[in-house]
Formats: sequence, structure tokens, C-alpha cells
Amino acid sequence: MSDPQSPHEEILEDGTLDGRDALGDQLAGLWWTFLLRGIFAGALGIAALFWPTGSISLLLRLVGLLLIVDGGLTLLGFGRRGLIGGVGVGALLIGLVLLLWPEGVARLTFFLLGAWVLIIGVGSLMAWRQMSDQHPDAPSVRNSGVIALLIGLVLIFWPGSGMVALGWAIAFGALAFSAVMFWLTARFKRAHDRVAMRVVDR
Repeated sequence: MSDPQSPHEEILEDGTLDGRDALGDQLAGLWWTFLLRGIFAGALGIAALFWPTGSISLLLRLVGLLLIVDGGLTLLGFGRRGLIGGVGVGALLIGLVLLLWPEGVARLTFFLLGAWVLIIGVGSLMAWRQMSDQHPDAPSVRNSGVIALLIGLVLIFWPGSGMVALGWAIAFGALAFSAVMFWLTARFKRAHDRVAMRVVDR
């Protein structure tokens, strides 16, 4: 049985709770940064829904601008130290690459995806060749290999078809991100109001 007067466990819990409260108060004070993220991401998502696929490079530049804003807001709120600061620096660097070289990034992305899918297709067909014809999964392995080969070839030699899918992915991804940011804004705004009330009560 532990001594009820021993403060060891209570001190540890209080320290942990104090650290969590400090982080929560810091996030609450930065609620407006989540609002800005939500507004920018929502605007990007709406633009991507109706954007002509020929302007995918401009759309990727907008994604880069969003990442730069997100990284800047993260560094503004938390500084460059720690894991969160590293996330902010990473967002800034990726945003700059997309802003300055969107066409190259898109083509490289589709080429790498196509090569990866081709490798999967070749591996599936090799596995199918080694399987018995009576094996119940042999047709599925063969068909998946053929489909993977076709998709890989399309992504490598006809990247324009992938651009359409990329535009839709950007649109729905940005809108989902925007919804999460607005939800966090509401949560942290209420938390900020509670912190302000605690300060007034003191």
C-alpha cells in the first residue's frame, strides 16, 4: 500500500497536466490562424472544383501558396523549435518548390507513381506465372497485374489523364482540410474565451 501522504504521483500528474494546459492555452490563443487556414483551403478547394485542367500548374502554385501560408502561421505560433516547428519549415519548403516548379513536380509525381504501379503489375504477373493454373486466386492475380500495367503506362506516357484526377484530389482534399480547420477554429475559440474568463475572474 502506498503512503497517502506521498506527493510523488500527484506531482508528476500536476506537471503533466500543467504542460498540457499550457499547450492548450497556446493553441486557444492561435484560433485565428486556424480560421485563416480554413478560409484559404476552402477557396482553393472551390477553385479546384471548377478549374480548367489545362491550368493545373497554376492550381499547383496555389497549393504551394497555401502550404507557405500554413508553414508561416505554424512558425509564427510555435517558432522553429521542436516537431511542430519542423512541420512548419517542411510546409514552407514544399510550398516553395510547388510555387517555383509546379510542372516539374507534377510530371515527376506521375512518373514515379507510374513506375511504382508498373513494378506492382510486373510482380503480380510474375507471381501468377509461378502459380498453379488450378489455384483459385490465379485469375485475380493475373487480372490485377494487367490492370496495374495499364494504369502505370497511362500515368507515364499520358500524364494528362492523371491531371484531371489530381485536380479532383486537390479539390476534395482542400475542402476536407478546410472543414477540419473551421471545426478546430470553433473549438479553440471557445477554449480561448474560457481562458479569458479565467483571467478576468482572477
